[in-house]
Amino acid sequence: MYRVFISLAIVLALCTGCSKKDQVKRVHSKHTVYEMYLQRGIGSLNNFNATHDSSQLVAAGHYLDSASHQKNLLNFIVVPRITVYLLRAQLDEGRQYVERVDARQFPRPYLKEMYRHFLDALMYNKQRDVENRDTSMKGAVASVEQYLSTHPKDKDAISDMFSLKLYSEPSEKLFADMDAYVKKYPESKLVVEDLRKSLKAVMKKARQ
Repeated sequence: MYRVFISLAIVLALCTGCSKKDQVKRVHSKHTVYEMYLQRGIGSLNNFNATHDSSQLVAAGHYLDSASHQKNLLNFIVVPRITVYLLRAQLDEGRQYVERVDARQFPRPYLKEMYRHFLDALMYNKQRDVENRDTSMKGAVASVEQYLSTHPKDKDAISDMFSLKLYSEPSEKLFADMDAYVKKYPESKLVVEDLRKSLKAVMKKARQ
């Protein structure tokens, strides 16, 4: 499973927490130059997903950094910026960025802790430190599970949790956990089934 740890991070990028609409949402009725940078950053990120042209990631990082000068845009910038760090495998820089950003700037309260543990796990995996890698992954999953215990219908958190479990559980247990979640929270069925299809596609791509 862990031989494709980094490549799976690139495919998923844990960006389930920021829908395209949220990413480019206007904060003011008047369009500012910083909002333009934000939109261009998201556009470059989307272009990378379509073309796999690494120069688009460099552009996305520059645009998002420029947009961050408008402080009330930070909650729209944080997750895409971390995604760029993940896609460029800039783990140390991404970890430092997570530490610098106030937890209140993340779209949901668990995300700072989740990304902290997830980036640690990727770094430990790179060092072949299996024990600390697994401990960090469990910490990432636990941070989402704690939030879901009081917000069980949050579709973004559900996606985050099961995307993380892709790294830490055998596929049989992952899909069994999904079935159990739908049984407990039937309203989550559509979200979980869509995610199941996406994760199966990721697994298939990783095996190629």
